Order: sequence, then structure tokens, then C-alpha cells
Amino acid sequence: MNIVLTGFMATGKTKISRRLAELTGYELIDTDAAVEAEAGMSINDIFAKYGEEHFRELETAAVKKAAQADRTVISTGGGTVLRSENIEELRKNGVIVNLAPDFEVIKARMEKAAATRPLMNGQSMEAVKKRFDERQPFYDNCDIKIKVTNEKTPLEHAREILRALDNRY
Repeated sequence: MNIVLTGFMATGKTKISRRLAELTGYELIDTDAAVEAEAGMSINDIFAKYGEEHFRELETAAVKKAAQADRTVISTGGGTVLRSENIEELRKNGVIVNLAPDFEVIKARMEKAAATRPLMNGQSMEAVKKRFDERQPFYDNCDIKIKVTNEKTPLEHAREILRALDNRY
């Protein structure tokens, strides 16, 4: 069984997934990092050179490959949930955990996050909030939802995920 983290940009998927992998002894796959490795360029460069649709194709390929793993923590990109085929693949051998912050958490992290996230870079707060709201129904298609706050560390969130998994399984 895999533990799959989903959530909006800047929810802490990468940092929390690292702590989860340490706590469980599972392997770690970050689908954004897998896309960058496969493409030989950053996500920002992929968006700039080829556009979002091309990135989503690469992302789906990375998700399908990651979904074949076992005993792995899989950290997904913020838009992975937009394609139902991605979630279907990940759910075959994984538990989908949504990291669910209030928008105020995203807002507080936005400036730092924008540097590496093309759909956040140069965007107004209103545009990011609109995207956040539009994606909520996709994020709600999860098995476990964890409230993310700035008051907890990635390790504390990882422990909370493990408690939720223990209660569920």
C-alpha cells in the first residue's frame, strides 16, 4: 500500500512526504521531481516552453509509474487531482490523503511558493484564491483529509497522517 499526498500548491506535500517516508521506512516519489527528471528541465521551464497541457501529460505518465510502486509515499503536484485517471491509478494501491489548509495558510506561504510554481507566479491573490476554490471538489475526492496549519511542523502533520491511517485500517 502507498500513501499518496494531494493538496493545493504550498500545502507542504513535499516536506510532509519526506517526514512520512522517514517515519514509515517507505520509499518516496515526488511526481513533480519525476517530471523534471524525465523532461530534463524545471516545471517552470516546461510551462514556459510547452504549456500546461504538455506538463499535465508528463505528470500523468509520472503518476502512472509511481502508482506501480508499493510501500511508497507519493507526493503529487497541486493539479494532479484535476485528471480523474490520475486519482484512479493512485487509488489502486494507495490511500489518498488530502492536505487541506485554509486559504490563509496558502496566502501566508504564497510569496515563497510562487518562485517554483508557475500557476502561482505573478498571479493576484484573487486569482490564486479562485483556483484554490475551483479545485476543492477535486481535493475532496480523498480517503483521508488532514487539516494543515502553520502552527504544526511537517513531522507533526506526518504523525497525524499515520494516526489517521491507523484509525482507518
